[in-house]
Amino acid sequence: MAAGIAEAASIIAVIQISDRVLSLCSEYASAIKNAKRDIERLANEVKAFLDVLKRVEKMAKGLDASKLLASEPVSKAIEECSSELSGLIVRLDPGTGRRTMSRVGVRALKWPFTRKDLNKIIESLERHKGIINMALHVDQM
Repeated sequence: MAAGIAEAASIIAVIQISDRVLSLCSEYASAIKNAKRDIERLANEVKAFLDVLKRVEKMAKGLDASKLLASEPVSKAIEECSSELSGLIVRLDPGTGRRTMSRVGVRALKWPFTRKDLNKIIESLERHKGIINMALHVDQM
């Protein structure tokens, strides 16, 4: 039972990380016009992943939570996504540079991904989302 609680806590943490990535994407979208399509692609995939996580969180609060959360593929996908999303925050968040940017202006903000990097990130999120979605469907049968 304790493992289920720990998994539920990790789902909540990944939801919070996903929200932060979306917030950072929004900041970039308003500041950088030439990467708007890439920013939207990333934001849309993170939103889709977030929707799946919220369904997992809802199921985790139900009676069969232990079955779903004990699933190794689901746990691994959530763990890997948490790591990837945290890495996105590190690359997207200008952090201490915010004060400098406010003095220099938003032009100092630069989209940190190449299209190739972004495609890999999106493919990875889609793969994790697919694994979790499949587990949700199997669990509901």
